[in-house]
Amino acid sequence: MRLNKFKLVEKQYLAFVLVLLALNITSCRQEKAKTPPNIIFIMSDDHAAHAISAYGGLYKDVAPTPNIDKLAKEGTRFTQSYVAAPVCAPSRAALLTGKYPQNAGVNSNTSHVPNSHGMPNEQYTLAELFKDNGYKTGHIGKWHLGMSAETSPNTQGFDYSFGHLRGCIDNYSHYFFWAGPNIHDLYENGKEVFYDGQYFPDLASNKALKYVEDNKENPFFMYYAINMPHYPYQPTNKWRNHYKDVEKPRGDYAAFISTIDERIGFLMDKLEALGIRDNTIIIYQSDNGYSTETRAFNGGGNSGPYRGAKSSLFEGGIRLPTIISWKNNLPQNIVNDEFFMNIDWFPTLAKLCNLNSLSENVDGIDMSEMIKTPNIASERTDGFWKYGNQWAVRNGNWKLMGYPKDTSHKGKLDLEQDALFLSNLDDDVSEMTNLANKYPKIVEALKAKYLTWEHGYETDIPKKTEFINHLGINGKIKPITKLNNKYKNIDVLLDGKRGYVDYSSGQWIGQEGKNLEFIIDLNEVKLISEITIGYLHNPSNWVFSPKLFEVSFSNDGLSFSNTIQSKASTKTNAKHNFTDTLTIKTKQKTQFIKVNIKGINNIPKGHEGTGNPGWIFIDEIIIK
Repeated sequence: MRLNKFKLVEKQYLAFVLVLLALNITSCRQEKAKTPPNIIFIMSDDHAAHAISAYGGLYKDVAPTPNIDKLAKEGTRFTQSYVAAPVCAPSRAALLTGKYPQNAGVNSNTSHVPNSHGMPNEQYTLAELFKDNGYKTGHIGKWHLGMSAETSPNTQGFDYSFGHLRGCIDNYSHYFFWAGPNIHDLYENGKEVFYDGQYFPDLASNKALKYVEDNKENPFFMYYAINMPHYPYQPTNKWRNHYKDVEKPRGDYAAFISTIDERIGFLMDKLEALGIRDNTIIIYQSDNGYSTETRAFNGGGNSGPYRGAKSSLFEGGIRLPTIISWKNNLPQNIVNDEFFMNIDWFPTLAKLCNLNSLSENVDGIDMSEMIKTPNIASERTDGFWKYGNQWAVRNGNWKLMGYPKDTSHKGKLDLEQDALFLSNLDDDVSEMTNLANKYPKIVEALKAKYLTWEHGYETDIPKKTEFINHLGINGKIKPITKLNNKYKNIDVLLDGKRGYVDYSSGQWIGQEGKNLEFIIDLNEVKLISEITIGYLHNPSNWVFSPKLFEVSFSNDGLSFSNTIQSKASTKTNAKHNFTDTLTIKTKQKTQFIKVNIKGINNIPKGHEGTGNPGWIFIDEIIIK
């Protein structure tokens, strides 16, 4: 009897111990679950959506991306994720503030001039949000949001910063080459540092690995802004040799993609080795589409089924690879086809990390539930974009653009017929067919939707181009000075149509650092009373009002006389963009008119391009 009682007590004791162990394990799990997750936001630079294998990889035959693909398998890959601008600085400002670029104070790329301001300091950033919630914060790589101390990474919420402040650098000398004089651009916590000859992607990768290791015991937010595949194309010899048989610039671009993927692998291996991979949210996204600029050898990337590239509001410029992975905490191997924008990361990450003090005036939408439960529809039903003269609005599957620009050169755009461009993205993601004439009611509805946006204005809406009938319409024009290779369609100077405020619209003739000179043949002698030139002033793109223009006359086309000069433009130093005219009054019977338009030659002091050749752009020579 006593033995049975002892056994009973023993069993009760063992049961009690097991309960305690279970409670202790549960408590530990709960404590672990409450540990704030680390955040690593990897942003690549000018990365085409379809240059990743997981996205159908137009390079998968030569350039697989195993590490980025692994992130996708361990998380969610978005197929309809957008950035809020098609170029670097405003896209990054949108990400870091959760606001449309216009509300973040960065409408276009920021200046490279020393001490020039970028994103206003009063903007509340993701770094400040995480810092206010006890996180360590680090920026590594490209900044491109200000050159002044008050707009530098360290004053925008980052405890630690290493990288370049301008839009791009040479990866070995770390010099900025866009404009003279060439400037060294490498800083650590606001202090200029020198690593002459060392490969910047390796420097940045090593700094990222060290930052993770130094902060493994603390929750951290690391903004890892990789500067590739932005030009200059300087992949490592390993990858350059690997793609030596692939045509350029595609081979160099592919080599850069592999260089990125390899360094992401280094980072993921470090997280695993430190035992913090499962407690680290990793996001991968590009800032805008691939570049077709001259410095990028006119391409190298490819937007796959999408039209457009960097600087374009077609899908190829703004619809980009986006992946989120929180291993063993969020659903894995998910393909999410819902509408998402980079401004949504701000409230989404705040919710996933249970952060307090979320800024109330963000434009982004919390998408955390959609990420945690993939079958939930996106709360985002519309989005707005505005860059230069281009604008776009998307509502559901419909997208309307004003003054579209196709930097991928996949098709031609008619200046008038395509000034408003309508697409149904469910039916045709290529946007190669303008549906505006077929669905006028939808155009009107989307225009009205755009005008409800605080930055959508009636003046943005294209108006029917008025035809200007003048004596030069049926005349002939030929250049005297050599034309710029990009602007040789001089017939636009006598077509009766003015251009809009976009030098690349096809309605302008441009010249860099030199004068423009033409001879116009009116086909017969006519009485002339007035000659007017239309011009563009767009100083942010180094386009300036002409200093003046002059005309002379001839009846044989050989000997010209009676030269008359216009007054100089009074708006040469204006800072805003506009179109205007210069006019010469005369009384002259003539068949031939020689027109000489004088530019500013070199850009004067006080402008970021000081000392470089300035541009002049002319859209019509009106003869009455």
